[in-house]
Amino acid sequence: MSVSHAPGPDTDRDAGLDVISALRQVFGGLVDPRSPRGIRHELASVLTITVLSVLAGARNFREAGDRTAELPADLLIAAGARISSATGNPQPPSSATISRIVADIDAAHADARVGAWLAECVTAWRERHQQQLDPPDGVDWLDGLAIDGKTVCNSAGPGGINVKLFSALLHREQVVIAQIAVPEHTTEVTCVPALLDPVDLTGKIVTADAAHTQDNTADYLVNTRNADYTLTVKGNRPHLLEAIAARMPRAVAGSAHHTQQQITGGRRIVREIWVTTADGIDFPGARQVFRIRRCVYDLTGNRLSKDIVHGITSLNATRGNAAQLLTLVRDHWLIEANHWIRDVAWQEDHQHAYTGTAAHAMATLRNLALAILRLTGHRQIIRTLQRITADRRRILPILADFPLPNRA
Repeated sequence: MSVSHAPGPDTDRDAGLDVISALRQVFGGLVDPRSPRGIRHELASVLTITVLSVLAGARNFREAGDRTAELPADLLIAAGARISSATGNPQPPSSATISRIVADIDAAHADARVGAWLAECVTAWRERHQQQLDPPDGVDWLDGLAIDGKTVCNSAGPGGINVKLFSALLHREQVVIAQIAVPEHTTEVTCVPALLDPVDLTGKIVTADAAHTQDNTADYLVNTRNADYTLTVKGNRPHLLEAIAARMPRAVAGSAHHTQQQITGGRRIVREIWVTTADGIDFPGARQVFRIRRCVYDLTGNRLSKDIVHGITSLNATRGNAAQLLTLVRDHWLIEANHWIRDVAWQEDHQHAYTGTAAHAMATLRNLALAILRLTGHRQIIRTLQRITADRRRILPILADFPLPNRA
C-alpha cells in the first residue's frame, strides 16, 4: 500500500472489512449443496474465509484450516463466521468443512460470479487510475484479453481425465475475468464462445496461441461479438502460414517497422516486427499480418538463439500499429505467468486431495486472491503471501486499497 493512500489505521480497517463483506455477498448467490440439517457454517462464509486463507499462503485444505484458525476475530466476523454461544467468539471452519464445501459447490456458477464481479472491480480500478490509462504522450494502449487453457495435474479420479480449465485474462491488470472447465473428450478450441459469451468484449483485442487461429473463432469474435483478435500462426494452419509469409517484406537489417530491446538475466533480447496489410489473405476479419523475429545475444554480442513467428490481426494500421501489435503478442504470455504463479505459490499441480469440483473451485479462489493482490498494486506475489503468513492482520491494509465496484 502506498504512503499516499494511508489515511489512518481505522479507515483502512473499515475499508478492508468492507471488502471482506463484499466477498461474502459474491459467494452468497451460490446454492448450498448440503442438507440444511446440521449446517454449522454458512457456505458464503466458508468460501470467503478460504479466500483469506489463500491470501495467507494456504496451499492445501490442511493449511487452509490452519490459516483460518489464526485469522483475527474481526476478519472472521466480517466474513460471517459462526459465533460460539459458549464463548461469544467467532469460530472458523475446519479443514474438513472447507474441503467438503469446495468439493461440492457448483464451481461453474462460482467462477461465473467471481469473474463478473472482478470485471466490475477492474472497471472501478480503471476509473480510479484514469490518468495512468491515458498517457500524456498520446500513445494509446490496447485492451488485450488473453485466452488459454491449463490442465490441473493430479485432479482426475481413478481412470479419469485431469481437469482442464480455460480462462480469459486482461493483459493490463493481469486479472482473470472468466474461466470454465473444458468438457472431457473435447478441447479448449471449441469452447471459445462458452468462455467469452458472458464477457463484455467492447474494445477488447483477444489474443491466443496458434491453436486458436481458426476461422470459426475469428468469425465469432469479429462478426458475432464485434471484437478484435491478434493471433499467431504456426504449422497447424500451413496454407495460411504460407500466405502470410508470402505477403511479408524481406527481413533486411534495419527494415523492421518497430524494434524493442531488453537486457535481462545477462542477455540482450532484440524483438523486431514487420507488418503489412492482409490483402488476399482468406481469413475472417483479417486486416494486417506480421512477422516477429526474436534474437537473444550474450552481452558480448554473440547470438544465442533466433525465433520467428507470424501472426494475423483484425486491427488495421490506424488502430494497431507495429509497436502495439508487438506488445499484444508479448503480453499474451502473462496468462501463462498466471498459471505458473498458481503452481509455484500454491502448488496447484502437486495436490492429491482433489475430489468433486475441488480442482476447479480452488483455481477460482486462487485467481480471486491473485486479482486482489494485483488490483492493489502488489507484483511480488510470493513475497506478499509470505508477509501475510507471518502476520494475518496484513490482509486488511491490502484489502483497504481494493477497488470495489461502488468505490471509485
